[in-house]
Amino acid sequence: MIKKIIIKISIFIAILLFMIYSITPIFILKTDHRGKLIEGLYNHTGNAYDVVLMGGSHMNGGIDPNVLWHDYGITSFNYATGGQSMDMTYYMLKEVLKKHKNPVVVLDAYYLAQSAEYGQRGYISNVLDNMKFSMNKLEAIWNCTPLEDRLEYLIPFLKYHYRWNQLTENDFNYDSSEAYYAKGFAAGTKKYGKDDSTANQTSRTVSGTVNLPTKSLAYLNKIIDLCKENNLKLILINTPFDYNSDAASNEWVSQQAKMFNKVAEIAKKENVPFINYNDKMDEIDLDFKNDMNNSGHLNIWGAYKVTKDFGDYLKQNYNLKDHRNDNAYSQWNADYKRSQAAAYITDK
Repeated sequence: MIKKIIIKISIFIAILLFMIYSITPIFILKTDHRGKLIEGLYNHTGNAYDVVLMGGSHMNGGIDPNVLWHDYGITSFNYATGGQSMDMTYYMLKEVLKKHKNPVVVLDAYYLAQSAEYGQRGYISNVLDNMKFSMNKLEAIWNCTPLEDRLEYLIPFLKYHYRWNQLTENDFNYDSSEAYYAKGFAAGTKKYGKDDSTANQTSRTVSGTVNLPTKSLAYLNKIIDLCKENNLKLILINTPFDYNSDAASNEWVSQQAKMFNKVAEIAKKENVPFINYNDKMDEIDLDFKNDMNNSGHLNIWGAYKVTKDFGDYLKQNYNLKDHRNDNAYSQWNADYKRSQAAAYITDK
């Protein structure tokens, strides 16, 4: 009798979970991050990317795969999402490597400065809500979210059930393929109009270091080890921003210039290139007032300058094939024509 009851309860739970997981995609918010990750992680895996771009919002609007394609024939995808902390980036990279086995990995170092134990709920959702169920996702939930939130990340319907009276036709017929042409990149088109208050703080003018937050350092080392284990080339970068942009936060390293000096030390020890674009603004002719969207993020014109310089670096230092004359990549030319670079950059 008891055995039959247990079997019935188990069957009921299994059916209930199946129903919940079946309708959950309808309820999840249809953000830009959802479209790009579904496409970049799962729907476009035929031609492996030469380069994968990892990190938070600084990277999301910092390096444009369409420019790398148009000017160099390099294929890449920008997997960065707003607020993507270093622990989330580690699990995102593991998800990427399920399909793309030998890319150059480019990691934005900005979120190494985060001292909070966990990222913000919405930022974590940018990644976990759009990642398929797997052991990798379970490990990410366990290690990157507080205990009281884990069930909601495991079953996102619990977060979004309130949307039942807000659903639109787009929720039922969502087409993530519309996002793919941008290859994960999105930059603002505003012009900040102010100078960099920390323009004099470069690795040449600021001496000394401060330690990275414990968790950030641990996951940087995990990423370095993951790349070594898979024989991947890793590059660290820091896109331009005003070091004071997060000065008021008590969950952030306050002495940014010194922290990036420490990043440079670690990178040198691990034989990993580190390009700090806060040190190279004059070299790439970056005009902070006109090439930044705000104090922390490049706009489309600033992203073009950084991408061009980084593309030159890739061509000079890595044996990456130019795919522009390969018919298998013809869609990349069509996608470029729809891109922000094609729309806003006149000198292309």
